Amino acid sequence: MGLLTDHELNMYRTRFLCSLDKLAQGLVDNHVSSDQVYRLAGIKGYRGGLQATDSLVLHAVTMEYVKLGIGREIMLTDKGLEWCKENCK
Repeated sequence: MGLLTDHELNMYRTRFLCSLDKLAQGLVDNHVSSDQVYRLAGIKGYRGGLQATDSLVLHAVTMEYVKLGIGREIMLTDKGLEWCKENCK
């Protein structure tokens, strides 16, 4: 198990993916720093912010909402963009 529990992953998923959608300007394959997404999502309370970010990214990759870029860059997939359209305000 990672830094975040399953409950926390589910709770923060919307904030994280909607922040990614905002930074990526609603575009698929638009590279964004995962750390910038984490900061915009305003998720606080974890001493290991880097590890919390990695847990959220790994979860999103597993769900096929996000794919990895170079370094710490991530980008929305078509499936992720559709999820954001349905769940982000």
